[in-house]
Formats: sequence, C-alpha cells, structure tokens
Amino acid sequence: MHTTRPRNNPLRKRRGLLAFLGLAFVASAVSAADITVTTNADSGAGSLREALSTAASGDRIVFDIAGPSSTITLLSDLPTLTGDISFFNSNVAAVIIDRDGVAAPLTFNGGTVDPSGLNIVTTGAPSPDADIIASAGTTIFGEGQVDANMDIAGILAPGASAAAGTVGTMNVTGDLDLSGGELQSDISATSSMPTRDLVDVDGTVDVTGATLTPNFVGDQFEVTQQFVLVESTNPIVGTFANAADVYQLPNNPFLEAATDATMPATQFGLMIRDNGLSFAGFVDGCNQTAAAIALDDLRTVVGPDVVIADLRNGSAAQVTLAVDQLSGSIYASLLSAEINHIQTNLESVRDRVLLQADGQAGEPMLMPWVRGYGLVAHVDRDDCQTLGYRHEVGGLELGCGVSSGGGFSAHTFAHLSGGNLDARGVDQTADIESYRMGGSVEYIGQNLYALAAGGAGMQNYDVRRSLDAFTGSTFAESSFDGSTQFGYFETGTVMVGKGVAWNPYLGLHGTRVEIDPYAETGDMNFALSGGGGAGDSLRSVLGLGISQDGATALGPASTRIRLGWLHEYLDESETMFSQIASDPGTVGPLVDRGVTAGTDWAIVRVQADLGFLLGGQLTTAYQGQFNSNSAVNSFLAGVRWVY
Repeated sequence: MHTTRPRNNPLRKRRGLLAFLGLAFVASAVSAADITVTTNADSGAGSLREALSTAASGDRIVFDIAGPSSTITLLSDLPTLTGDISFFNSNVAAVIIDRDGVAAPLTFNGGTVDPSGLNIVTTGAPSPDADIIASAGTTIFGEGQVDANMDIAGILAPGASAAAGTVGTMNVTGDLDLSGGELQSDISATSSMPTRDLVDVDGTVDVTGATLTPNFVGDQFEVTQQFVLVESTNPIVGTFANAADVYQLPNNPFLEAATDATMPATQFGLMIRDNGLSFAGFVDGCNQTAAAIALDDLRTVVGPDVVIADLRNGSAAQVTLAVDQLSGSIYASLLSAEINHIQTNLESVRDRVLLQADGQAGEPMLMPWVRGYGLVAHVDRDDCQTLGYRHEVGGLELGCGVSSGGGFSAHTFAHLSGGNLDARGVDQTADIESYRMGGSVEYIGQNLYALAAGGAGMQNYDVRRSLDAFTGSTFAESSFDGSTQFGYFETGTVMVGKGVAWNPYLGLHGTRVEIDPYAETGDMNFALSGGGGAGDSLRSVLGLGISQDGATALGPASTRIRLGWLHEYLDESETMFSQIASDPGTVGPLVDRGVTAGTDWAIVRVQADLGFLLGGQLTTAYQGQFNSNSAVNSFLAGVRWVY
C-alpha cells in the first residue's frame, strides 16, 4: 500500500498562530477584570467581602452601589490581599467603609496596590489606628484621594503608575506612618515647568527610619530649584534614614540634589545645587580637557558669569558640545585635511605620467592633459575624543609631459580647487581655496625607473565656528591664508609577462602645510586668536602596480591598477595653540589637537584610458585610501592628448 506523507501547510500554520494569539489575548483579558460591588451588605453576592475574596492579581474593585446608603459596615475582618489590585468608585457619593470598631485594618501583603478612592472610618469617625496596612513587600501607588490612616512598611510611590517616571500627587486625609518604609519620588525637569511626586497629608506623617529613593527625569534642572516631596498639616515626625545623602543628577554633570534644610517642619524636599566638579573633571578628551580648563579659568579667575552659570546647569550633551565648540581643533584639522588632499593629487599625477607606453616610443612626445576631480575624505572622532571631520573638494588638474624618447621625461602640473571642511557634530565649517603647481622628472632604465616630483602652493581659508551651546552666543569666524610645499620620490621595476606589466615599487611623500595667524570676529566672549601653525608628513608607499595596454573597438586602451600600503612616520595628528581673545591674561592657551587619522592605510588606485574625446583620449581614475578611522576617495575624469 502506498502512503503519502502529509506536507507542511502554510495556511494551517498561520491559522495556528492566530489561534495562539487569540488565546493569549483571552488569557490576558481574563487575568485582569473589574469586579463590581453592588451592595453595602457585609457579605453575600455583590458585597465588598465577596469581591476581595474572589479577586485575582491585577483585578480592579469597582463600587457601584444603588440606593440611599453607600456605607459598608463591616462585621468582621476583611480578607488579606496578596496580589496587585486597585479601586474605583463609580458612585456619585463616596463609598465609606466603616470598621465599626470590630474589623481589623484592610491589609495588603505583597503586590502593587492603588488605594485611591478608599474612605475608611471607625463608627462613623476617623479611626484611632491604622485603616490600611501595607507589608514590607507591598508597593502603594496612586494619584488621587485616600481617606484613611495608612501604615506602609513597603514602598510608597505616588503617581498614576508604580513605574518610575510617572509623576503625580497622592492626597491623604488621615495619618501616614512610613517609618521603616521607602518613598519613591519622581522629580522631572523636561521643560521650563519642573514637577515632582507629592504626598500631601491632612494629618501627621512619620518618616522615622524611612528611605528616600528619588528618580530624576530630564535635564532642565537649575541651581536653587526646590522640590517639596512630602507635605502635612502637622510637623513631620522623625527623619529619613538617608536624609544626609546627596544625589548626583544623572543628566546634569554639575548638579546634585540634597535635603532642603530651609523648608518648614511641615515639609520635606530636595534642593538642586552645584556639586563643585570642575569642567575639566567631567571631560576626558584631549581638546575637551584644554577647553574645559579654559572654562574653569573663566569661572574661578574672571568671576561669576551668566553664560558659565547656565552651562553649569546644562545637560551632559550641552556641556560636551560647548567644550567641543570652544576647542579650536578645526584649525589643526585643516592641516591634516590639506596633507591628504595634496598627497592624493600627487598620486593621481604619478599615475598619469609614470611609465606611459607612448612616452617610450623612441621619439620625443608632448603629452598635455586636463582632468576634473572630486575628493571626499572623512575622519571619525578618535580615541582622544577629538572631533572628526568631512572634507569635500572639487577641482581641476592641468598637466603637460615631454618625453625625450631616450628614457627621460619631464612634466608640469597644477591643481586648482575649492572645497569645505565640516567638523562633525558641532556645526563648524571651513571654506578652502587651494592653488598648487609642481613638476616631475622621470628616468626609465634597463632594470629600474625613478620618478621625482615637487611643488608648492597656497590656500585661502574662511572658518566659521558655531558657538550656540553657550547661552546668547552665535558664532565666531576668521579668514586667513596658508602655504604648502611637497615632494615625492619613487623607484621600482617593471616585469612583463603574457601582455601584463607588473610593477613593484617604493615611494616616499614629504609634505608641509602652514597656516597664517588668525583672529576671529563675531562672538567676542569665546572668539579665538592663534599664531598659526604647521603640519608635517613623511609617508612611504609600498605597492604593486598591474597594467595592460591593448587595442579595442574604441581605439587603444590602457588599464592600471595599484594596491599598496601607506605608512606615516611623523605625528599622527597636528597640534596648534589658540587663545580666548576676550581674556588673554587670565585664561591659559588652548592646545588644539587635530583628529588622529591613523598611521597606516590600505591604498587602491585605478586608471583607465579608453575612447576619444575632443581629439584626445578619455581618461578616468580613482584614488582611495582606507583604515579603521578614516577614508579618502577621489574620482577624476578628463582628456589627454599625445603629439
């Protein structure tokens, strides 16, 4: 007999999943229900006693008693409750639970309980003892009125939810004994109107040996703010066991809260104050520390200042942004960015002129070219918390080569460009214009070749530094010039096999970039001045080139690919010094360190010459270098001619 194995049915699986979700929903609905009290009788159907006896954890007791009387007179103790429960009165008049001198207090032994709306008396009058007892494992919460004496050995957490961050007021008419218990208070400052949990007692409060656990939400706190957490008509009895504790605000590095000793005996609360931590003690980055020390000098030497005082009240994010904006690291990063720009341009010239087949034809040749290029570089924030940057450039490369036909060739070239540098995360930018000229000579021998190149140039900079992290501040800006000198030497050999040329080589870059002194204008409170600076780079390139020339339907074509390793021998970053212009005598100099881009990069270079345009050959190229902290990418396209 042939038996067919049943196959998986996707529709059946989906139906099964829906059935499971439906059962889960039903189970959830069953686990939390309203149990209605419809009679003021002591017991029986619809009574409070029956409701408490049948209630499961998560249920709500709803009072809906018809008739002229809504007073429930107890004849014996009510059952002790051990789960989560809450109460709600849908009657027009209040429901009164009268212990009548017979019933013990309503007792909660564990769980989370909202007693809002309960009104408990003894023989028609306020009880002489506790009406509600909550054991050590119980959390009492609520936002509303409770008319009863409460003895809470567990947690009292005012608010519509026991969850942290839910601010509310619990009003108690009666006495509150919180001795040995815990008060969880949410204190919120997420806007200009700060608020907090409040226990407002029309009676006497005893907090002897109780523990205060504040929860601070938001970052809009300020020095001298006061938050009343407990208030009563009679003087508060006892003190919290941890009344001397000081609470560091989680989102404001320079603020703390402590017991407010200026409040009257009927109130207990906290006051916000400065914790005395220095700006330098908060940050840990190189430039951040230098800027923070300057802020400490302004605070302690120059004297009280509204801007500094506001920053002391600021959030961690605001303080970090302020020290990052005050730092002049963008000036040092200009040096690093220009070094990478120059060396990438020089590498593109190297690929354009070196080992050209048409320059080795045995007769003199003239080889002009023009290419447009775009460059995008980015450096991430480094381990010293120095700001990273993004550098974008668009430019023109012009060049002309002359070959003697006997192994010698010479070339001239120029780069004209405009670009911008954006310091990441602080809204600080620099517009850069760059003009450079250079030349190179090449000799190709029987076994080795050599290429030497060099040149110089100038830059124009316009820097704009946002200072909006400081109250009332906008920006500072400066304009200045700079200069560059650069050189390159390479030697290698060429091995040809099966129409492919293999080119192992070793190159060496030397670059110096200088910027002139600058003096910022704009926001004079935090404008900087500096004496300029210089950055030096010495990098080796160890690589392997692969090239192939041939004829195609579009004419002669050439493809070159280079892979290699670039290594920096000098400092990983550049350092400059600046001064806050408004207080040169009292504030020390800022050490402005450029971001660390790394010392080693993998490099990829590709150049393809194919097709014809404007009487010359179309040429395209890509230059890239990468490491874990930075990347430089450049694309070129243009035309070269051979005469």
